[in-house]
This record gives sequence, structure tokens and C-alpha cells, in this order.
Amino acid sequence: MLKKIIVTVLITTFPLIAAAQLKVGIMNPERVMDALPETEQVQRSLEQYVQQMQEEFTEEYSVWIEAVGEYEERVEAGTISDQERQREEQRLMEMEEDLENLERRIQNQIQNRQNELLSPIMERVENAMEEVARELDLEYVLNKQTSQGDMVVFYTSDRGIDITDRVIEKLTSN
Repeated sequence: MLKKIIVTVLITTFPLIAAAQLKVGIMNPERVMDALPETEQVQRSLEQYVQQMQEEFTEEYSVWIEAVGEYEERVEAGTISDQERQREEQRLMEMEEDLENLERRIQNQIQNRQNELLSPIMERVENAMEEVARELDLEYVLNKQTSQGDMVVFYTSDRGIDITDRVIEKLTSN
């Protein structure tokens, strides 16, 4: 009977003891990224790239709008045969489809460019976070918030060690 009580006490208290020894760090990745000068450079570069892609799309869109306008003028004036009308409608639909494909391609190119520019920075942040976590002998590092501002973890005590400033320091001191 005494053995049973001891085992029960050990089983119920072991998780509490283990949890008490668990060292968890909290980091705000958004603050870390905002603290890096490279992030601003990447943002400017990405904005320029997006503007360039928008100009490319706007050019193609203007050509399509002009073609639609000319077609509508000919239809209203009655200077287009049924056969020409069908050909022109087919051509305009193909142009519209090409525009939609161009838009998707541009969105993919922008996403790829963003990934290409941010990957080296994200790698540096990850390495610095790992170094700080090792220095502080942390078991876990939790994301303080998601990009929407929601907590990733539903409950965390205020005893968690916020390593955001140390990660920023590690990144900016090099």
C-alpha cells in the first residue's frame, strides 16, 4: 500500500518538477526584423520590384482596354461583320486570358523575389536566436505573437525570458 502511494505521488509530482525546471524563452520576431537595417533595404528593393511589375502589367492592360474600346466602337458603328466580330471577340478573350496569366506570373515572381531577399536575413535571425538560446540554456523559444497579433501559446507566465533584445544585439553587433 505504501509503495502504491509513493508511486502515485511520484507520478503526479514528476511532471510538476519537470515543468519547474523547463526554461522557456520568448521572442518577438517582428521586433527583431524591424531592428535590422537590412529589412528596410529589402523592403525598398521589394517595393521597387513590385512597382516595376505593376508597370509591366499596366502596359499590357492598357493595350487590352484599347483593343476592347476599338472593338466596341466598331460594333456600335456597325462596321464589323459577324465573322470579324467572332474573330475579334476570340482575340479579346485570349488577350484577357493572357492578362490573367501575366497577373498570376507576376504574383509568383513577387513572392519568389520576397523569399529570395528575406531568406538570408531569416537565416541570420534563426542562427542568432539559437546562439542566445544556447547561452541562456533555454529548452524552448516561443514566438511572442503571430503576424496578426494573436498569441501563439494560449498561456505563458510572465516568468518567460524575453530574448528579443539579446537577439537584436547579437545581430546588430556584428
